[in-house]
Amino acid sequence: MKRRWIALGALAGLLVMGLTACTIFMTLPQAVIEAIPQMGPAPLEVTFDISGSKGQVFTLDFGDGSLPQEGTDFADPIEHTYGDPGDYVVTLTVEDARGNMDTASVTIKVQYPPVFAVLDVSVQTPPDTFAFDASDSVGSIDKYTLDFGDGTVIGGDWDTAVWPVYHTYTQTGSYIATLWVEDIYGKDDETMVIVEVPAP
Repeated sequence: MKRRWIALGALAGLLVMGLTACTIFMTLPQAVIEAIPQMGPAPLEVTFDISGSKGQVFTLDFGDGSLPQEGTDFADPIEHTYGDPGDYVVTLTVEDARGNMDTASVTIKVQYPPVFAVLDVSVQTPPDTFAFDASDSVGSIDKYTLDFGDGTVIGGDWDTAVWPVYHTYTQTGSYIATLWVEDIYGKDDETMVIVEVPAP
């Protein structure tokens, strides 16, 4: 009887060791995410690489309120465009057939795009008429104001502006023309140009 209990004990021990070994060597899901680029001005297109992950299915939450992407193909890169500046935490969740899960995250920093007011001024004929061209201004510009420096001011929506704009000064003198622009994010910039109007 004693030998039987010893044999049963040894068998139970082997069974426990076998189950432990299965648990140790069982492949658990692993979430791995890489993002290129992780920082840049809006709109920012980011490519996510999750090919290093292991599992059956994945869910990729872009962190900007858009619908998460789900699938089973880990090989293909995933592209997503962030339209607004801000910090977005992207979360990848990987799950296997047994319901085990793993997560990984990366932060995408979307910066405000640059905005620069650029004003080119050239004299026309007659010499008291000038051409003002702001078309080389940089940024997602929404509104503009152009002050010719003699009390005349124009402005409005950038999309409807036609450049160059011609302006005639009625008096000889030195004038400071100022261009102000504002982009769709509320960021602004201005530049000034001195306009010399010669005597007739």
